[in-house]
Amino acid sequence: MGIKNSIWAILFISVSGIAQTDTISNAYYKEFKNMLSVQAFTFNAFNNFTLEYKEENTVLDIIPNEKTTVGIAFQYGIIGFSLGFAPKIFDDNRDNENSKMTSFSFNMFPGRFMFNFDLYSQKGVTVQEQGGSSVYLQDFKTFKIGGSTAYFFNKNFSYSASALQNTKQLKSAGSFAPTISYYYTEFNAKNEPLIESEETSFIYTSIGPAYYYNWVINDNFLLSTGGSIGGGIAITSEENTTSRFLVSASVLLAAGYNFEHWYGGLNISAKSFNHGEESNVQMNDAIGHATLFIGYRFDEPAFLKRKREKIEAKVKRLL
Repeated sequence: MGIKNSIWAILFISVSGIAQTDTISNAYYKEFKNMLSVQAFTFNAFNNFTLEYKEENTVLDIIPNEKTTVGIAFQYGIIGFSLGFAPKIFDDNRDNENSKMTSFSFNMFPGRFMFNFDLYSQKGVTVQEQGGSSVYLQDFKTFKIGGSTAYFFNKNFSYSASALQNTKQLKSAGSFAPTISYYYTEFNAKNEPLIESEETSFIYTSIGPAYYYNWVINDNFLLSTGGSIGGGIAITSEENTTSRFLVSASVLLAAGYNFEHWYGGLNISAKSFNHGEESNVQMNDAIGHATLFIGYRFDEPAFLKRKREKIEAKVKRLL
């Protein structure tokens, strides 16, 4: 079949096979199959860090300066991705010169699994002592890449109904979901003379339970909430490499209208990673965003339809 067609086969086997298995016999949610969804959004994002030096009784906040982001997202079948950036047209993005923020996300929802991938790249931060002075470091960079994987026990619950809106929850349902999170974070201060350590990196891995609930208010309006808590390990690489116990937590709150073609809403989420409780330096790494979005579902483009039908025909012959 070739590498190129093999990739398409994997995609469409997932879309037409795994996704349909639960949908055909499930009256609790509806999937908008064979439709391409395009979504415009704006969100206020942050990836803040807090360092607590216990012996010195000092707490430092590392706060990026770019916050309000605009972007576009696409969803087709079980796959969705988005790209956002922080333009200077917003007042809170003009606080300091040369600051930048770029984000990217990728999601997959095969069956009852959820795979989430995030990337945050930030340049320009304010280092502030709580209750004291602050300094702006325009060449201080932070980089984060990682994601999470979850499995939802309840087949009548659809996480994507609140996360991406390419599914519509028809009846209220909730689900427990064991979740694994994994992130790599890097501080880069090579061009900042005030910082002694030029590069510091952190690797987080945690596992724990989560619970989410979709509350169907009426035919088109949905409220969704959920959260998780877990534990794991944080590996810090600076001059030396150290390992610490990690505590992680997350929360989700979403509301939206979901019609046949138009949809829109508000999605608020946050994640926190805390480590170093047993050492002199304790660190909290917080990621969060509040997203306002509106989208429209189109019938799948002809080239996607032809490719899907071609792959589905090959799959049927193989089966």
